[in-house]
Amino acid sequence: MEQLQEGLTAEPELTIPEPLVIGRRPMVRPALTGLPDVDLRRPDSELDGADLPGLAVRAASIRGEAHRHLGLTRQDAMGFWQIDGTRLLACVADGLGSKALSHIGAAEACVSARNNIEDLFAPGTSGIQPEVFFEDIADDLMKCAGSKVNGRPVSPEDLSTTLVVALIDSEKLQATLMRVGDSEAMLLREETWTPCFPKKFEESISSSRTHALPHDTGQVEITVVDLRRGDMLLLCTDGLARPMGSELVSAQLGAWWGRSLVPALPTFLWQVSFRAKSHDDDRTAICVWTV
Repeated sequence: MEQLQEGLTAEPELTIPEPLVIGRRPMVRPALTGLPDVDLRRPDSELDGADLPGLAVRAASIRGEAHRHLGLTRQDAMGFWQIDGTRLLACVADGLGSKALSHIGAAEACVSARNNIEDLFAPGTSGIQPEVFFEDIADDLMKCAGSKVNGRPVSPEDLSTTLVVALIDSEKLQATLMRVGDSEAMLLREETWTPCFPKKFEESISSSRTHALPHDTGQVEITVVDLRRGDMLLLCTDGLARPMGSELVSAQLGAWWGRSLVPALPTFLWQVSFRAKSHDDDRTAICVWTV
């Protein structure tokens, strides 16, 4: 045993760098201040990914520094599924911060999107019916609201969440995008970002209310994006979309994720964890590269 130990060489200690600070440094240092005291809490962070025929996927959802500091749960949720040999379904949801159980609504909305994927298509036609699809998701949230959590009744408002969904066809190089609320979809092509949904200027200046499921099924937006090899499609909550309004942040993410630079999973989690002053919300990103 002693001879064996003498022959062993100690592995060098690995150090993970602190998250990159982009722009001005936040005043509060990141801290985990205990487990959130909430029903069916979400893990602090999630990390997932896959390399599929024609597509590479990296996904991360992290609790914002404000929620960490206050000991609150992460209200974002995400999910992606391979539907068949060429199509991928990806979802990102953001539970409304003012609702105590919205993290349950966000998680349920993503699962429901997968369960109701067949309702995207009109019977007997090739057309897409996003309204029916989102109504089915809303119905599932309503059923969840009819139950109880730890003996307490849950109302539909308790589960309020935004939802953005992408159905990506790697063979046709096309993405069908649908959403209710302010979660975003953006296309990265040659390190240049382009929003996939048109911004409704008149709504942004007249109301601060965020459309959300299960009630706002009449507010479904849909768009179709043609892709090229080497593009990257991003689905994200406003915890990432808002800091991307800074040219410093969008340029850094473009440098990291442009030119078909698909990171390893630990690297991707570190990249999404960047810090920026005044941006401490939960942050979720699903990146899909056409390769």
